[in-house]
Amino acid sequence: MSLQALILSLLEDIPDAAARTDIATSIFYLRDLYVNGQIKEADLRNDLAEVVSTVLSLTHPELLPEELKAKTKELVDQLVRAIKAETIRARLMRRRGLPFRPPV
Repeated sequence: MSLQALILSLLEDIPDAAARTDIATSIFYLRDLYVNGQIKEADLRNDLAEVVSTVLSLTHPELLPEELKAKTKELVDQLVRAIKAETIRARLMRRRGLPFRPPV
């Protein structure tokens, strides 16, 4: 699933447009930090887990703590895979010292 599709599925139960925008923007911000080498994968995972756990706690208050933890881990894994797939070119170019220019 694409990063955008994963984010939309995470946000589907949040009716407030401003909250949805803040959450999506936060996830894209973390993606940008990661692709630019400003945070490592472990930091990306930790920060995404905080965002996802907060959203799931709000949208699914019936989840038991262990269920919340398992669902958070599953979604974070999916988000990280999508981020890595979406940003592979930029990450490789950064590692090789080449400037990354997004496609026009």
